[in-house]
Amino acid sequence: MSTYEEGLANISKLKPCPVKVTIHTGKMLKDLTQVARSNPDKIEPIIVAVLGSEQYVANGDLRVKSFENAGKDSLNAWFVTVKSIADVVKLHLDLNIHGSINPLKMADAVHYLEKHNAASSVDKRYVELAKKTLHPKVRLAWDEFLIEACVRHPNVDLPIHVIEQITEFSTEKEQLDATVVILDSMRNLKSNKFVFPAPPALEVILSSLIQGNKEKDMIIFEPKTGPGEEWGKPDKKEAENLIRGSPYNGLVHCKCGRDMLLDTKTHKVSNVRLDSENDIMKLEDGDGQPLFALPPKYLKFLEPEEGQPLRIVAMDGPKELEKFAKSLKQNTSFKMVIITAK
Repeated sequence: MSTYEEGLANISKLKPCPVKVTIHTGKMLKDLTQVARSNPDKIEPIIVAVLGSEQYVANGDLRVKSFENAGKDSLNAWFVTVKSIADVVKLHLDLNIHGSINPLKMADAVHYLEKHNAASSVDKRYVELAKKTLHPKVRLAWDEFLIEACVRHPNVDLPIHVIEQITEFSTEKEQLDATVVILDSMRNLKSNKFVFPAPPALEVILSSLIQGNKEKDMIIFEPKTGPGEEWGKPDKKEAENLIRGSPYNGLVHCKCGRDMLLDTKTHKVSNVRLDSENDIMKLEDGDGQPLFALPPKYLKFLEPEEGQPLRIVAMDGPKELEKFAKSLKQNTSFKMVIITAK
């Protein structure tokens, strides 16, 4: 069992862990810096891995940055001696299993430990993810997006199922197309609404990019209400019964003519609406803003700049379109995609 010794760490002597898997935002750093300035003793000690004459931050790199920003040259720490650089990474992983984890960096950590012939104790899903191919341009797009998101949002979390879904596409073009569809939908979220779609919703969003795959059978739902009454969505209990034992995510076709999506985790029901060409997808859960998914061909036409929002406006007819055009400021440059029901 490792022995920890309490002490004071000199920030100038600290080195970062070779692979850092945690996600920290600008707001987190700003808030912690304020505490470091006013009440530094309230901040928990960091954990430093000592390898020979070198000192590595195994846990607490955000705390180190906050103390640096506050003009401090040292902070409280627990020191533990390790035998190899691989032990530094393993300690970092063990101490951060409950934080906001970057699955891309977790795959990097798996590769790093394999390179140093060290056994990994991380979740098997990360080990399997490390075996899959993520093309360099795709990895760069995700790395840049996370940097951008950590500036814009107070909290950022990248679930492993998102990257797992991207790696299901084999070619670089397919992975880039899927990445564009997901990231452009995320860039339109409000700063306090940073949440990736759950696995079933993400699968539906990316379904338009899958070529040649056999379609999954839909679950058929017959509402309790009769043909002369208003058709209703399944309640939570009905949704649970529909997807129980299903080997696929809950894409449901109702006999009333509607398609719906059942979240296999929460049993929440969303309406799935497509345009006449089955291109534009809209998920409506009746709670909050709907989620739109645009196919790559439209995004390439629009060419949105990084960080630039896409505005989606629903209109009832030509008069509303004309009214919208008149509301724009003079010399405004923009591109528009018009989706009609016919």
